[in-house]
Amino acid sequence: MFLPARKTSWIQWGFTRFNRLFLNYHFNNLQIQHPSTVPDEKTLFLINHSTWWDPLFIFYINDRLVKSDGYGMMHEEGIRRFPFFRRIGAYSVNGEDRRHLVQSLRYSKHLLEQGKTVWIFPQGNEQPLEKRPLEFFSGISYLTQQCPDIKVVPVSLYYALEHTKKPNAYIRLGEALPKEEYVRLPRKEMTRYFEYAATKQLDELRQDVIEENLHSFKKL
Repeated sequence: MFLPARKTSWIQWGFTRFNRLFLNYHFNNLQIQHPSTVPDEKTLFLINHSTWWDPLFIFYINDRLVKSDGYGMMHEEGIRRFPFFRRIGAYSVNGEDRRHLVQSLRYSKHLLEQGKTVWIFPQGNEQPLEKRPLEFFSGISYLTQQCPDIKVVPVSLYYALEHTKKPNAYIRLGEALPKEEYVRLPRKEMTRYFEYAATKQLDELRQDVIEENLHSFKKL
């Protein structure tokens, strides 16, 4: 059964403060690079998914930078185990149940049409950080076709153990992808376009971390 988000303001307030402390305690450094203008409504954010930490970073990025009325897909199994996440904007998705998947995509469409931001892991499940290709599902292209006025923005998360005991987290929030490059593509080709753009951005972020080319990053 599809489970919509049930945001509760006081729970969001408390979790925001907990999440800031929690991430800063477990990571040595949180750094981000982003364009001068960051969209805060009617935007579909596409994030690579490799760790348990990723949803917490989505919430953190939205809290500290984007500051939107944001919502995110969460696997049905996880949201049933931790229903608390519905109170901060998560809603369920189950790619193995077609009816559930359709309901989740329609709900996403409704949110975008209402001016919200939607944060999605297009890989579906967690995959190793270095795995290629990223293998995106086609639901993101369905949403783009159904909501032609939205922006599509890739977000790259990269984790590294470097010179300190705790790991570092690096984030690249990209530019909105140019619509003229994908708007007329068939759904399958559009999905591959998004996958390629996200992969390229993630690989460039990895290379910058390896080369310690971090002058354009700032502490988040």
